Amino acid sequence: MSHSLTLVCPLPNGIHARPASRIAEFCAGFGAAIRWRNQRNGQMADAKSVLSLIGGDILFNDVVDIEIDGAESERVAAELSRFLKQTLPHCDEPLAAAPAASRALPRGLAELAPSPCFGQPAGQGVAIGEICVHRAYRMPEPETLPASRGLDRELAELGLAMAGLGERLLGEAARLDGEAAAVSRAHLSLLRDSDFRARLEEAVAAGASAASAVAAAVAHYRAQLARSASEYLREREMDIRDVGRRLLDILAPGMEPGAAELPAAALLWAEDLAPSELLALDRSRVKGLLLARGGLTSHTIILARAFSLPVLTGVQHGAIAAGIGETAVLDASLGALFLSPSPEVRDYYLDEEALLACQRQRLARACGGASVSADGQRLELAVNIASAAEAQLGFAQGADGIGLFRTEMLFMDADEPPSEDAQFQCYAEVVRLAAGRPVIIRTFDIGGDKPARCMSMPQERNPFLGYRAIRMYPDQEAAFRSQLRAILRAGEFGPVKVMIPMIATLAELRWARRLLEEERAALGVAEPVPLGIMLEVPSVLFQLEAFCREVDFFSVGSNDLTQYLFAADRDNDRVGQLYDSLHPAFLAALSQAAATIHRHGRWIGLCGEAAAAPHALPLFLGMGLDELSMSAPSLQACRRRLRELDAGRCRELLARALQCADGAEVRALVENGAARPALPMLTEDCLLPDVGWRSKAAVIKGMVDRLWLLERCDDRYGMEEDLWLREQAYSTGLGYGFAIPHAKSEHVLHPTLCLARLAQPVDWGASDGLPVDMVLLLAFNAADAGAAHLKFFSRLARLVMHEDFRQALRGERDPERLQALLRDRLEGAA
Repeated sequence: MSHSLTLVCPLPNGIHARPASRIAEFCAGFGAAIRWRNQRNGQMADAKSVLSLIGGDILFNDVVDIEIDGAESERVAAELSRFLKQTLPHCDEPLAAAPAASRALPRGLAELAPSPCFGQPAGQGVAIGEICVHRAYRMPEPETLPASRGLDRELAELGLAMAGLGERLLGEAARLDGEAAAVSRAHLSLLRDSDFRARLEEAVAAGASAASAVAAAVAHYRAQLARSASEYLREREMDIRDVGRRLLDILAPGMEPGAAELPAAALLWAEDLAPSELLALDRSRVKGLLLARGGLTSHTIILARAFSLPVLTGVQHGAIAAGIGETAVLDASLGALFLSPSPEVRDYYLDEEALLACQRQRLARACGGASVSADGQRLELAVNIASAAEAQLGFAQGADGIGLFRTEMLFMDADEPPSEDAQFQCYAEVVRLAAGRPVIIRTFDIGGDKPARCMSMPQERNPFLGYRAIRMYPDQEAAFRSQLRAILRAGEFGPVKVMIPMIATLAELRWARRLLEEERAALGVAEPVPLGIMLEVPSVLFQLEAFCREVDFFSVGSNDLTQYLFAADRDNDRVGQLYDSLHPAFLAALSQAAATIHRHGRWIGLCGEAAAAPHALPLFLGMGLDELSMSAPSLQACRRRLRELDAGRCRELLARALQCADGAEVRALVENGAARPALPMLTEDCLLPDVGWRSKAAVIKGMVDRLWLLERCDDRYGMEEDLWLREQAYSTGLGYGFAIPHAKSEHVLHPTLCLARLAQPVDWGASDGLPVDMVLLLAFNAADAGAAHLKFFSRLARLVMHEDFRQALRGERDPERLQALLRDRLEGAA
């Protein structure tokens, strides 16, 4: 029997890796054969193969004919039709926006008259090093590889090579962090793809050697992807080639070029660079990358960003040929490469390197210390993890503990539930890494959007409201008990808490507690282990008093609680406007819950996406939440924001937010910075005595850099340009060796007065023609300043007219007295 369907592709970016994997995963559960045919290009695709679907080059609005053959084809057609209508349209995600290819050089750099070549910036930062050329790997032609030595032998070698590479990729995914681990997992899915394996085995059966079969298969997929009109799909060609290259390294070793000796600081140029090639580089020597090819969504670029490597793409060999072996400067922020820079340009960038290093040190210091607000209110900042590697990254970023250990990741790719010992090893490693900090381990949250083939899962119309998490535990009691025992054993190495997901009723909680206590007694664990629940089902809110008497802590799953509160699927763009964790209704529910939980002496945290949202932080602080848990990269910025906030003012802000009509009003309220304490206009950090800047442009750059370093402005290039626009209208050199550059700029975060005393006077185009040795920079935010900026400028200008003021500023060397002098004179002039 057979059935047919027609699909008009609804995805703006076509069927690329993410939707293809969702389609293949869904279709793999059916015994029927499911084939797709793209009407535009005639390409056929097996719906159970990610590679085959990607190779179909299915773009937005392409019409696809779908044929379903085999048992129960009618039922499969009905289920697939629902999937295509309800799920597929929401499987897409926007691609990364491309930064500008270049921007105007800042005035301080432009006056040095450099001659840069430009590329497409694919990362931030500055690097100085010697230009070197990467020895590229060239995929061999199939006919140049050794001939077959017999069908059985070649199939056996192919199987061993694929198994060996699979083990390496699994090991890399476990060992590496973040994006690097994700790339290894993506390559593992390509290696295991049924279409890829079938093509290899068919080629070997037709008389090819295992090595030539790999080369031919890679050539086939590369040709398919190269024809695609989608840049995203074309960039997947590199991943196919990388998997093939690594297979050939096992099957036909010795074909890769030897690694070149790199200088201590290298800017490495390559035609293109595979992810595994980047991982193999000595990153202590490679300071930046110059690539002829590579888009923002390529895995190589994603990895380079994760490693904080400055990158320029679109840099052809001809552009760097004259500079090979010579020193160059790469500025990825500007998208510029300076070959054989002059001493002045090199000095400029040595200062840039020092500035960026200083910023990194300040950020690193922000990782340490307590997570407290400006007025001393504690708010723990924990990390969400799925592995020990992520835990290590979180603690490196200053995490106060593990707020959510997603254990279902151990189950999802397994053919059977992981053993108690395997789980124990994993949990114990994380607890050891925590070194006494709390670890909240969530029992497996399988179901909804997280199926696991090791557990039987029914096809459901609405799996988010169906058979998932605690609801499936009674049918998987052995697996649940095994997990509880593993957690209890791991608790020997440090403080561990057990958290149960998707609790909706007291009966579910009591059942889970009974099993936990039974396993604790059986293991002879003396101390009770704290038991908490995910607060994500609204029914709990209405029995919170009763729950508080029976659980030790609560952790809000803001993603699920928001979608259940508003009955809006968070993955459905059509109702996306309803899904809002800053809506006053959600804030009211959470605020009331926190008050009730604290009244009973219990603890409440939050571990959904809202935890890291900048607009939400002051509101959560105002509620008095005990903890926020987020991804490791978000911790640093969140701690810095927390230290700027005043908890008392945040409570007032929350009260006002609860009176708003919707989330947009709440965001506007928070945007006004009502909870951010105002910084003094002048602090000792804003005083720069005896600096060695030698030009007007260098002075303006240096003072703006200081504002940026102190986090008083958010875009130093934009702020610098705003000051120059004022200088173009008229010189701010007032005479007597004084200048007062000033501007109202959208890039100013706090009104600031900054003073610089120059070691050598510089020409400022002053009204009296004298060079300037004293500079007072005034910076106000364009939206907040009103007339204050000009009033302040007038006060300073009047003071500069007095000789005693000028002499006092020039003569005072003590920073504290200099600050007091400026403050007192300005207040007296008001």
